[in-house]
Amino acid sequence: MKLFSIQKTLIKSLLIMTISFISQFSFSQSNVTIYNLETFVNTVRENNLQIKISKNESRIADLTIKEAMSALLPQINGQTEVKRNLNDQFTFFEAPDFGKIDPVTGEVPQIMQRFKINFDNEFQANILLEQNLFSLTNIYNLKSARQFSNIGKLQNEDQIIKIIAEAEKAFLQTVLIKNVYQVSQVSELHAKENYVASKNKFDNKLLSELDLLQAKIRWEEELPNSLKAKRNYLMLLGNLKLIAGINPTDSIVIDYDLAAYELKDATVNSDDVISNRIDYQLFEANNYLQELDIKNKRAAYYPTLDFRAGYSYFSSSDELSFQDNQNKIIYTAVTLTVPIFSGGFRKSQLSKAKILSNITSLEKQEAKLSMTIEIQNLELKLSEEYKTIQVATSTGETAKKAYEIAVETAKNGLISQIDLRNISDDYNRAEINLYNSIYNFKCTQIDFNNAIANY
Repeated sequence: MKLFSIQKTLIKSLLIMTISFISQFSFSQSNVTIYNLETFVNTVRENNLQIKISKNESRIADLTIKEAMSALLPQINGQTEVKRNLNDQFTFFEAPDFGKIDPVTGEVPQIMQRFKINFDNEFQANILLEQNLFSLTNIYNLKSARQFSNIGKLQNEDQIIKIIAEAEKAFLQTVLIKNVYQVSQVSELHAKENYVASKNKFDNKLLSELDLLQAKIRWEEELPNSLKAKRNYLMLLGNLKLIAGINPTDSIVIDYDLAAYELKDATVNSDDVISNRIDYQLFEANNYLQELDIKNKRAAYYPTLDFRAGYSYFSSSDELSFQDNQNKIIYTAVTLTVPIFSGGFRKSQLSKAKILSNITSLEKQEAKLSMTIEIQNLELKLSEEYKTIQVATSTGETAKKAYEIAVETAKNGLISQIDLRNISDDYNRAEINLYNSIYNFKCTQIDFNNAIANY
């Protein structure tokens, strides 16, 4: 599509503006990087901090699989203890004192005696192996962990899609303001040329002082508009650096033709595309996770079987030796645990899981309905905005023709500078409205492509 002939002037002024921008805002940096939409998006994928955070969060979800797997693998633990007794320990009991037997009756008296029962040094070492032989809870915990990891990956993809969409819109907005800045530059240039021409006519007694002052006012009014547009453009460039993780001191230039667009077939079968959407797959994944949670809570009603094997070594001595008075114990054990009564806790947990699963299922149905309406609305919006572009194009062509006629008429002194200024403002507004219409259309296209899973 061709815009107005003013683009020829814009292209000429763009070179001057770019050179001026680089020289004034390069911050002593010699390298200037030019970004189009594709290279900017690639830079965002690589450097955006939110994307990096999201990727690390998805890695945390992967670790839950290892945690769940550990419950199904054997656990081996060792323990060693060296003990020094700082005092003696005794045992007391009554024993017959045969040294004091009654010679007459022959009775043997009882006497309280004590015996030392400990050594000064003790050493103990234990090795314990534990292995779960059967537990449905551990099995479903592992399945849930894998599903949770899958959800983490989907969340990461969904986050990247949203960030890229916002980055593309921010880039297009910067291009829009860049074009507005160029329009204001050209408008200022035309106003200045008109003032210079009016001054020459005034000096030659061909123009009244009132018309000269009006020409000067028009030029002076364009100056703050140009400065404001320049400020907005530079601020948006800084925002692009933040989004793409670009060094704030680096100089960048954006290169993109906002006028290049096309209306593709926006009619799709929502049932065919919704299942491919990452955000809908997230609802499905969460729904399946809740179903696994129900099975997990039911598993609490089933018995568990565990195996244990251990080795213990114990020695004690008054000397620093670990080979005296040894005891070695080797044992194995199998433990069967049968749930009998929990006071209603297991039943409550199962009921809660069923309720949460039902809520998740309803949320998935609601999301699908909402996504269907979203696609339909975006189809209507695309069609409407395309027609808006056509109207803006027609209006701009009319405004352009009116401005060209007004310029020639003003040269002949047949219309006032006020009329010329009003017609010029109409032309600028028409040009900016066209750019704004194309910008809105392209932003809606981004939303529509994401809505139909055309990432």
